[in-house]
Amino acid sequence: MRFDTLLIANRGEIALRVLRTARRMGLRTVAVYSDADAGSLHVREADLAVRLGPAEANASYRNIDAILQACRRTGAQAVHPGYGFLSENAAFAQAVADAGLVFVGPSARVIDLMGNKAQAKAAMREAGVPTVPGAPASGSDAQVLEAVRRVGYPVILKAAAGGGGRGMRVVHEESALPELLRQARSEAASAFGSDEIIIERAIERARHIEIQVLCDEHGHQLHLGERDCSTQRRFQKVIEEAPSPAVDASLRHEMGEIARKACAAIGYTGVGTLEFLLGADRSFYFMEMNTRLQVEHGVTELITGLDLVEQQLRVAQGEPLGFAQDDVRFQGHAIELRVCAEDPAAGFMPQVGRVDRWRAAPDVRTDTALESGTAVSPYYDSMVAKVLAVAPSRDECLGKLVRACERTVLLGVRSNLGFLSRCLQHPVFRAGEATTGFLGQEDLHGVHWQARPSAHAETVAALVLSGMATMSNAAEARLCPASELWFVSSFDAATATRHSPGGEALRVSIAHRADGSLDVGVHAAAATASDAEAPRHVDSLHIADGEIGCAIDGLYRRLAFFSPDADSVWVQDGADAHRYQRVTRFGSGNSDGAQDLGVRAPMSGRVIALPVKSGDRVEANQPLVVMESMKMEMPLCAPGAGVVGQILVEVGSQLSAGQVLMELVAE
Repeated sequence: MRFDTLLIANRGEIALRVLRTARRMGLRTVAVYSDADAGSLHVREADLAVRLGPAEANASYRNIDAILQACRRTGAQAVHPGYGFLSENAAFAQAVADAGLVFVGPSARVIDLMGNKAQAKAAMREAGVPTVPGAPASGSDAQVLEAVRRVGYPVILKAAAGGGGRGMRVVHEESALPELLRQARSEAASAFGSDEIIIERAIERARHIEIQVLCDEHGHQLHLGERDCSTQRRFQKVIEEAPSPAVDASLRHEMGEIARKACAAIGYTGVGTLEFLLGADRSFYFMEMNTRLQVEHGVTELITGLDLVEQQLRVAQGEPLGFAQDDVRFQGHAIELRVCAEDPAAGFMPQVGRVDRWRAAPDVRTDTALESGTAVSPYYDSMVAKVLAVAPSRDECLGKLVRACERTVLLGVRSNLGFLSRCLQHPVFRAGEATTGFLGQEDLHGVHWQARPSAHAETVAALVLSGMATMSNAAEARLCPASELWFVSSFDAATATRHSPGGEALRVSIAHRADGSLDVGVHAAAATASDAEAPRHVDSLHIADGEIGCAIDGLYRRLAFFSPDADSVWVQDGADAHRYQRVTRFGSGNSDGAQDLGVRAPMSGRVIALPVKSGDRVEANQPLVVMESMKMEMPLCAPGAGVVGQILVEVGSQLSAGQVLMELVAE
């Protein structure tokens, strides 16, 4: 069925991605939006946009009736689901078809078959595809325990009705099974509307390899090579690349032919992905099939020259594929980074707030809906951008992406840009040897993944100088970053002291020379005069267009910064961003008080469990509240031993960042 108007039932960067290809193909585009996204870029770029409702719960992007009504109001004849939300919902695909519209994707029958992991594995086994040993996790806890024992530890508990790492837990020993099973079921129900869980043997030291497929309704099935998605944290993909460093031409052909055979067996149409675990012995096992466009589809596009969204739209209109398997060519190496609003130094806690300043790096592909002023809300996934590069070799591609991390400006909300840069430069990743357990090691070859590096001394100096230059009263300035303290005592002979969470202290002294230049000394706060480093000579300082330019000892550096108000500033040093706050007096401790053991919400969200009650004695790191935000379940733990006092929330309470949830009296 031909169509000229396409509704995109999604948001953010994927809505923009689909919209721009559809527009290039001459289609009219319709966006939908929740109240939280009313001012978003995908809304403004579409030809028409329809409000769906509040952001909470399933009132917007999961509301099938509202989306179909939007089609009727705008005359849309086809629906592209993007990824996430309803993209793998068989009921939605069927409802679209029943309304006489085109669903851009496979049939509801195929989505239903492959959407349940237990059914999918059975179908793949019947088609001759090797699968991971496993069992359903149905029945009582005792029955689940017996099933786990049959499969053998370690096992992975996986949401049967969805993917993307939601509802997944690794169980290494029997004592941990009950709580991890509860967590997996809870997260699966929240993310996919079903708490059904399956059990799979954990294949250790494995690679996560997926095969991109493209099929039409005329009996043609193609594979477009593999992507390596092994670099994951908590089962969430972080970096994806094509081709895989572990797959040669022979293995690529073998896996690709099995994927084509599987697609033919189930009558698949459109684009899709078969995901496999690849063992060290080159054996591979089917895990699941994603019956939609993948987040990481861009790396396949970059090495094949194909626009996968265009191929989706052509197949959906009944066109046969315009090329055969032998016509598919792979050129160069491509890597994608998932940029998320999260704080790696705080256990990858998702972040919400306003993006004060955004600028994409040049010379790479950036898929995003971010703009300066965009609000990152707690209602959706924490991924805010994808940065992709392609080059003739893997090493060159890595170099381009490291520079891209440093040249991408994201200030106002903490992100994982610095973490991604360190991953790319890690010797294990650079050697192409990363497996699915790579990021699970907190200290790997001396790299502490969750440590937030300190700003360089030049950054410290430039920030102090910029503060002096921009203050209305230059005689005194005080800057305080999170968990750090700054003090600048005077304009002509200034001193800045910095205390980091680990106890490190630096002192910066600034003095004028007769020619108007400055001497800047940066050394340990406890250092004696004989131990102190020689002052550095600063002969230029420029502040314009959101950048600090500073020449220190003849080396000129530019740093992006943003001051959202008179009392705070964000500054980017390489790929890492640092936030500082001016304070009215110099102190040496936590502004909330060193004895404060109150439990506060780190971000907006919802309470889903309260495992303690008033009067309970708790130990340090014991879970007190379980909250959900950005589709993730996270426990909030006791900062120290104590007794639970008044509990100020209940299950179901909506939380705002910083809200006090309960009192905890220290012992």
